[in-house]
Amino acid sequence: MFDGQEALIRRLRAIDQDEAQRRKELEESVQHSLPQGAVVKLLSAGAWETSETPLTAQFQVQVPNFASRAGQRLVLPLGIFHANGQNPFISARRTHPISFEYPYEASDDVILILPPNTQVESLPPHAIIDRGLCAYESSFEKQGNSLHLKRTLKMQIYFLPVTNYLALRQFFDQVRSSDEQQAILQPQPQALKN
Repeated sequence: MFDGQEALIRRLRAIDQDEAQRRKELEESVQHSLPQGAVVKLLSAGAWETSETPLTAQFQVQVPNFASRAGQRLVLPLGIFHANGQNPFISARRTHPISFEYPYEASDDVILILPPNTQVESLPPHAIIDRGLCAYESSFEKQGNSLHLKRTLKMQIYFLPVTNYLALRQFFDQVRSSDEQQAILQPQPQALKN
């Protein structure tokens, strides 16, 4: 879901595009945030012509070999759309104030379908980081043969003086650390045969 300024920017770019161009641009924007080899298919997109509702898009994503083997277990990174992300503030010092284009909120609501005969051995705890104008929350829940992942990042600032740089840098370090959390999956024991 794209809301506010981001939805406006996407709608303005789409004015001169046909449906195929819109589809391609949305798929490429999602694919850019995923590991190499991912396949993205746009299932639906709507509300292009109105600014009264958020611009919504639903995707089907396949990421081959995203989990890695660790003995008999699989280690599954849970920051799927943030696997390629880095802290944008890696420098220890800052000379100039920080300026964002606009305040924003980014939310992910992902359902991962697990391989057959696999069970979840462990999930990381929920994470909440609230710094007032910057907030982050992530949660992971097993639902049947799938995992439900939610992540929200809120930046309610557009200008930050240099004196607040270290706090912002620390916030993004914590976000990155939480995005790197992993689930441990284990093959289910085979049913006993009579």
